[in-house]
Amino acid sequence: MLHVKLRRVALAGTLVLTLVVPAVASFAGPNDQIDKNNQQLDKLQEHIDANTAEKQSLQGEINVLNENITELQMAINKLDARIAEVQAEIRTAEAEIAAIQEEIDVVEDAATEQAVELYKSGGVETVEALLEAQTISQLNDRLEMMGVAAEKNTDALIDYSRLKAEIQAVNKVLFAKRDELDANLASQTKIQNQLADTKAELDSKLAQVSEKLVQDKSHEADLLAENAELKAKILQAQAPPGVTLSGPSVAGFIWPLNNAVTSPYGSRWGRMHTGIDIDGTTGEPIVASKGGNVIQAGSMSGYGNAVVIDHGGGISTLYAHMSSIAVSGGPIRQGQHVGNVGCTGSCTGDHLHFEVRVNGSPTDPMQYLP
Repeated sequence: MLHVKLRRVALAGTLVLTLVVPAVASFAGPNDQIDKNNQQLDKLQEHIDANTAEKQSLQGEINVLNENITELQMAINKLDARIAEVQAEIRTAEAEIAAIQEEIDVVEDAATEQAVELYKSGGVETVEALLEAQTISQLNDRLEMMGVAAEKNTDALIDYSRLKAEIQAVNKVLFAKRDELDANLASQTKIQNQLADTKAELDSKLAQVSEKLVQDKSHEADLLAENAELKAKILQAQAPPGVTLSGPSVAGFIWPLNNAVTSPYGSRWGRMHTGIDIDGTTGEPIVASKGGNVIQAGSMSGYGNAVVIDHGGGISTLYAHMSSIAVSGGPIRQGQHVGNVGCTGSCTGDHLHFEVRVNGSPTDPMQYLP
């Protein structure tokens, strides 16, 4: 809000410095409109500040979410790597199972024969105990308890049971790992989707805030442009009364622009300054210091946009660095609009360079002005 208020202060300050007579009733309208515009600018700036703060807050939340998503993605990458390892282990286990199955195929017939013989001889409990063992440790405990480990009529059946327990152990461990990793991956994916949805929502809000900012900035620019246009109208209307207020000098000249002299006639920076510089703001009207004939109006090298008026008796005046020229040639009366302040040609800031020449040679303009 500060920069808008500063622009307002600068605008008001320029008006005060430029105008030397109070604004007449006919100009109250533009001034009132400027005040209304400034009030709207204040409200607009409040909206802009609020939207900017909201945008910054949302951007902070989005940054945090992006960090979380990055962390989750890293975790998912690790899980993917682990899943690949488990899949490789499963393939190894499947190859191992295939090899064990080949061994089972070799002993299966013999184991079946031994099981049949045990059933016939009343060893049903022994067969069930061996075949129903879930782990190798459980199988070893049963063998030790039954005391059949060294019996020849159970060796194939024992080998079969041991191989079967090995396959079950490998499958149980590896499948458990894969199930656990799949569950973790599903959980992480769900969280990532939730964060993506939240980020999309915040992006939508951020876009809304940005759109508001663009609209407010555009409205602000329109109001500032309208203020500048109103200021130009006020200056255009009030400049002639202002510059003629003090009346002409003994030599019959008036001030072409009623502001402070910022650089006098004479030596400057090691060279001759052939006129005076009068402070001004781009767009401020400049008037003819005295009636005469416009003998040149256009671009003049380092002078930029310039006008030369012949007043007779060998005296002429020059108005330089103007932003625009309001005359083209021929007769001109004292106080008539010549052009507007600017900074064309060789200059370092808005001002009017004003010269008085006698028979073509420059002289101090202050000798001719009131």
